[in-house]
Amino acid sequence: MHIKNIQKHSISFTNQLIIVFITVLGFTQLSQAELLWSPKPDKKLQSSKPVSKENHNQHAGHGNRSQEKAFYLQDNINSIINYIDPSLKVLSLTNEDNSNKYILPKSGMDNYHALVAERKGDALHESSLRYVYMRGKPSGYSPENLIKNHKLPLEIVPEPMIREHWRFYTNNRHTFQILFNEKPLADTWVILQTTNGSKFDSKTNAEGKVSFILPDDFKDIKPGRRANKPQEFILRTVHIADDITYKTNFSSKYSVNPSHWQSNSGGLLALSIGFISGLVIMRRHNRNAFQKQPQKQKKKPASSKSNGSQS
Repeated sequence: MHIKNIQKHSISFTNQLIIVFITVLGFTQLSQAELLWSPKPDKKLQSSKPVSKENHNQHAGHGNRSQEKAFYLQDNINSIINYIDPSLKVLSLTNEDNSNKYILPKSGMDNYHALVAERKGDALHESSLRYVYMRGKPSGYSPENLIKNHKLPLEIVPEPMIREHWRFYTNNRHTFQILFNEKPLADTWVILQTTNGSKFDSKTNAEGKVSFILPDDFKDIKPGRRANKPQEFILRTVHIADDITYKTNFSSKYSVNPSHWQSNSGGLLALSIGFISGLVIMRRHNRNAFQKQPQKQKKKPASSKSNGSQS
């Protein structure tokens, strides 16, 4: 029995090593050919098709194109694209000039929309997921409806999803759940990587959840949110079932934590300095007023005496 337990443990450990090897090796070697949503184009993957003068003017911001939002799908060959609005309606989404650039049509709804990309093969299923906040009239739908809606066989679900005025910030812990066929996937490796060069990995718990503290890896941080451009982070995971390898990723932008320029101690110090400065100014003002007041009072008795002598 003891020998059998050792053998089972050895097999389990070997399987874990294989999965880790596939995850790390596959992502490092295929990072340039990965199905991945990005807000910026990859020069290596841009279409070599020449753009007409009319299209060039449109790309330059003329007409209504300047108001449109676009995303780029790296390695979009043979991919299936779904664009889902807050009401879970699937909208048509096509790439322009047969490139990897996709213009997002306006749904008229204000809230998160989902960009879903899939590529299916005989023994490989790849996918990429991203949520995009679009402007419009209040949708009346909670973003949880879209987030919790099943979209992929292997899916990375943010818990909770960020809101319009609350972002993915550095030094904050964020939780994600890994689902396979809508069920939590426990004991699964997840890799987090940022465009600033940081990389971490962790395993999901029994509920399929994993947490990461987004690294404080911004350089030359300046005061103010707008002074620091957000960067990208990517979550990746792999699962093998029925001789099919499932690869998926979730991407989003993250920003510098405002605590870099907003500290409670600094705020209290500023308030204290302001309060003390106000007291000093008030004392000076009252002292000057008090010094001027007796001089006016001395002149009044002199005038009254002269008036009395005349009478």
